[in-house]
Amino acid sequence: MEELKYLNPTQLLEKIYDTLCSEYEDEAHYDNEKDKQDIEVTKRRLTKKVFNEFVVDDEYFLTMDSKTFKERYHLYEKDLLKMITGCSENGVPYGKFIVIIDDLLASANHRLNAFEQLNEEITRIKAEKEQEEDAEQGAEEVIEAEESEEEEG
Repeated sequence: MEELKYLNPTQLLEKIYDTLCSEYEDEAHYDNEKDKQDIEVTKRRLTKKVFNEFVVDDEYFLTMDSKTFKERYHLYEKDLLKMITGCSENGVPYGKFIVIIDDLLASANHRLNAFEQLNEEITRIKAEKEQEEDAEQGAEEVIEAEESEEEEG
């Protein structure tokens, strides 16, 4: 299996994914509308369970703080669900599936890193401006003090 950078797959993830794939395989064998509806519900539920089982930085999506999830992965939620569905519907092998998901998680992390760099740069620029303003204000105070001394003298 390829080296993953962000996703820490669990044994349960593999079992849920395999079950989801088998639901897609089984679906072709049912003609009864009630059975098809039940399978649709099962597929949606298993898709969400696969999604919730993703572990990044030792945290499950399911139990991740909502603020952290929103900041890091919410933008990618539809894409992740689409990939889960596309992979399971087409029987993509589990090893390849987790590599595909890991690649999308890499994109999420690169986005987060870019925003962190932006925030750091903004903070640096603001600090520099404050130092310049303080220096200018200090120079003005020195000039005013010197002028005051000249007027008194």
